[in-house]
Amino acid sequence: MRNSDQLYRNCSFMVTTERISTMLVCVHGKADDHVFGEILSCYMERPVVFKNVGELVLRIDEICNWIGTPHPSTEPRFLSRSMGNQYRDRMEGKNNVPVKAKIRFQDSSQLISRAVKARATLLVTIEYRLYSSLQGRVQGKLTQGKAVPFRSAMELMRMIQEITLS
Repeated sequence: MRNSDQLYRNCSFMVTTERISTMLVCVHGKADDHVFGEILSCYMERPVVFKNVGELVLRIDEICNWIGTPHPSTEPRFLSRSMGNQYRDRMEGKNNVPVKAKIRFQDSSQLISRAVKARATLLVTIEYRLYSSLQGRVQGKLTQGKAVPFRSAMELMRMIQEITLS
């Protein structure tokens, strides 16, 4: 059973907070032991879909690049120069949108209308991007409303992969 009051509070928090690196992860299901769903943010015009936890973490990192915060402490590395060039070409035009230029595209009612369809929701706040990884907090019904910190993208992946949906 979904806790609609908690969901409403999470979505309202997202549109009133100054932490633009706060996102709502909506888990829609689990197939072949892979969690899938979408990432919502009041600063994005539409949700970002993910098919597994690896893709979820990469999408969160790309969203942080797009909104321009938190700024990474290191540049990403690649197996070859051509792979690095492919990545930069793909990301061109998506990065470093000035924070001052951002407007909220969605209000909490638009976020809630999508989030209520999810089987589980987690409020993820990225506080730092140190050592080519993510650090922050995750909070939701699955955490009994407590903010649970994570020290790396790998730790976040383990937390989310272990979600059991009823």
